[in-house]
Amino acid sequence: MLIDLHCHTAPRSSCSDLAPRELIELARQRGLGAICLTEHDTWWPEDEIAALRAEAGFPVFHGVELTTDMGHILAFGLPPPVAPLATARNVFDHAAAHGGVLFLAHPARDGLLKVTAETVTYFASVEALNGSDSRLQNMAATGLAKGFRLPGIGGSDAHTADEVGRTATSFDVPVHDQAELLAALHAGSYQAVTLE
Repeated sequence: MLIDLHCHTAPRSSCSDLAPRELIELARQRGLGAICLTEHDTWWPEDEIAALRAEAGFPVFHGVELTTDMGHILAFGLPPPVAPLATARNVFDHAAAHGGVLFLAHPARDGLLKVTAETVTYFASVEALNGSDSRLQNMAATGLAKGFRLPGIGGSDAHTADEVGRTATSFDVPVHDQAELLAALHAGSYQAVTLE
């Protein structure tokens, strides 16, 4: 099952030109089995995700892309926090308390791979393939993923129609709901793939 684990939509991500329904239709046309909405520092309410999923007749999941002192973090299984999560340490503590899983987003984008003891402690792995990054950046990120306990994930990082479905994550097991997505991510039952 192919899931794009890194997508942005308007108006929740101000940098995106994609409406949620447009993203879903493009994902369906491009052979994806599901999408995951990961807005910048903004959580989708569960009832709105459920309504979007039902209206579109297409699996829609959610995570969040958090801006921290260690860069952007793709977080899955985290409820909205009571206080802002400005540091990777705070995100890690929040994830540990709620059974979430964290991936360092586009780790080679700035041209510098920052790997420290904290990087390996805080993150299950990295985003090994990002549809908005160059081939060389993705090669570096894929190499970096080998040092973590779980495989790297893939996502388009779509903000425009052209970017949808460039890369994704291929799951070895069916994923029908948010709980199954989180379980599959924790189990490492997937691999990052390029689709174009």
